[in-house]
Amino acid sequence: MSIKQWLLVIAMLFSLGVQAGEIFTTVFNVLDVKDPDKKALLVLSGVDGKVYRSTNTKENAEALKALVGQVVKLTFATEGNKNYIVDIRAVSRNEIDETVYDLNHFQYSELRKFAPTSLQSYEEAIHVFNNMLNDGDKNRSQCFKRAHMWAFDMWSKLGITSQKIFMFYTARYQIVDEFDWWFHVAPLVTAGGIDYVMDGTFMKKPVTVKEWTDYFLKTSRINCPAITHYSQYEDHQWTKLCYTMKTPMYFLRPLDMEMRDKKGVQRNHWVLPELQDARQAFKGWEETYEGLDTGKRNIKY
Repeated sequence: MSIKQWLLVIAMLFSLGVQAGEIFTTVFNVLDVKDPDKKALLVLSGVDGKVYRSTNTKENAEALKALVGQVVKLTFATEGNKNYIVDIRAVSRNEIDETVYDLNHFQYSELRKFAPTSLQSYEEAIHVFNNMLNDGDKNRSQCFKRAHMWAFDMWSKLGITSQKIFMFYTARYQIVDEFDWWFHVAPLVTAGGIDYVMDGTFMKKPVTVKEWTDYFLKTSRINCPAITHYSQYEDHQWTKLCYTMKTPMYFLRPLDMEMRDKKGVQRNHWVLPELQDARQAFKGWEETYEGLDTGKRNIKY
């Protein structure tokens, strides 16, 4: 599609009354979709995790890829679940204060303070739960990958900053119950002041942390103490049967906690290669998460 044809499409969208808007963001990645039927350029926005589409021409590709890492003002039109770039330009130094606007959630920032979203009611949590992708096959995907994409979807699609809840099974429990798992994880949201676990694979609705742990322990008689540091689990394998630990949504797996607690490696951002790999937990991932691609092979854990 030529630029002229692209502008005609955008004009048609506006004439149909589609939603429009503009944002300041950082261009984190530009992906060239080479499928002839979808030929487009996908711009991954750092401020909201959304993908914005543009026409795929050599001139346009060069211009957009030159903007990677830069702060831009992006004007867009939205039709259905797709966002189309109407205009995009680099901003001047005095046009926006990057210490005030958090414009790149794919990069660590010392200024970013993690603040989970507080939902107003349990009904709102149910609405979020019912709109989560729910076709992750537990036999072919791992819980931490499903949880990561659910958390990313809540943030990028609904603007919800969630947490994760990890449940750790100790060596004592694994021996007593002949159990193979050593941890399980799912997103966590707060609604009406109460924490709810959003485990779309095993639950049919948001449940409290106690209801969630009871389900996997198959009893309500066991309590899993809440901990704040990974070493509290690692160093106390025989005093308790299980522990729970809350983390920011950006934490993918237990290693992230261990790296934070032992080596001071902080994480308050999304890591694109991790999202590229985790997206495969769901059917149709190539279409659903087409913008979460580095162009390189998946990482290995």
